[in-house]
Amino acid sequence: MNTLSVTDGPGLGIYCHIPFCLKKCAYCDFSSFSRQSEAVIRDYFAALHKEIRKFIEENKKFALPAVDTIYFGGGTPSAVDVRHIEATLLLLNEVFQVKDDAEITIEINPGTLTADKARRYKKAGINRASVGLQAWQDFLLKILGRVHSQADFKKAMELLKKAGFNNFSVDVMVGLPGQKITDVMETVQAVINYAPTHLSCYSLILESGTPMANWVESGQLDLPEEDEEREMHWAVDNFLTRQGFQHYEISSFCRPGYESRHNVKYWELVSYLGFGLGAHGYFNNQRYGNSNDLDEYCQLLEMDKSPAIFDPVMSPKEQMSEWMFLGLRKLGGIREDDFCARFGESYFVPFGEVIQPLITAGLLAWNGSVLKLTPRGQDFGNQVFMAFV
Repeated sequence: MNTLSVTDGPGLGIYCHIPFCLKKCAYCDFSSFSRQSEAVIRDYFAALHKEIRKFIEENKKFALPAVDTIYFGGGTPSAVDVRHIEATLLLLNEVFQVKDDAEITIEINPGTLTADKARRYKKAGINRASVGLQAWQDFLLKILGRVHSQADFKKAMELLKKAGFNNFSVDVMVGLPGQKITDVMETVQAVINYAPTHLSCYSLILESGTPMANWVESGQLDLPEEDEEREMHWAVDNFLTRQGFQHYEISSFCRPGYESRHNVKYWELVSYLGFGLGAHGYFNNQRYGNSNDLDEYCQLLEMDKSPAIFDPVMSPKEQMSEWMFLGLRKLGGIREDDFCARFGESYFVPFGEVIQPLITAGLLAWNGSVLKLTPRGQDFGNQVFMAFV
């Protein structure tokens, strides 16, 4: 029985962080832990469920939008016993109003999927899988520290299709140590054979303190040059566009109608709730982030305290700023009319002195109604986004 009243408007998104992996990848600095005992995992999910119920209790006086996206991310959600995912999804359906056509996604590492998990995910209501391939070549997977192989990916795709999944995304990475453009193209060409509805193509970002960052710094590994990485990006863009995919966000490609509805919320400043260790959310014009310490997270909830640290409520100017630098990630750009509807004025009023130099530099294009990145702007996206901060 749903305990919250529901209001009209954009749907609410929910992100649940599952911080457990079989092995931590060499480039990863996320809130995740490898090879934890079942007792630790069980206690974590008990805390996660307490956090969800606590949110409901503290917000039951408000009318919330119906939930139209749920995303299980990690870590490796597919690494834990499937009953934990089932129980969490049951709870979310119990305490929120979840739309019948909600997009419900789970991240999957190919080395952790079984036929039983795939079947039970589908039966539980999960209708979208995000499969972390990263690279087709086993030598690159070993450098990344992935627990799966090319053969594992092939098997995982067969299991998903057999279980009835027909909406799935595949993650690939460019700019890896030792990676050539021929490796990138072999990867995306191989992936296309499995008829994905979505691809995410990320550049490797080395975070300080990770094993891979240390290897590169010490000279044990060499990264491709920036120009070569840009060539990889555009080769993927050209190939996927010819295959009928839409390049709708800097790192995201989809078949028409198969955008990641959950991720779009991040770029359009729509409310979403983050539950779990280190999870972030945006609610009532306020951002928050949960504790990254596993023991602290569980202990706080055991004491019926929130694990969240809230930022100050965003001012209208701060909301405008985020609307711009997040919205410009979408290659369709930002409509002036949409900005006016939200904030009551054109984006040229607060940001004209920012926008015009970016247009002059060939990084942004303006057609009289829409402002968007140029191809050159994609190459120097961070420069554009930081101009609005």
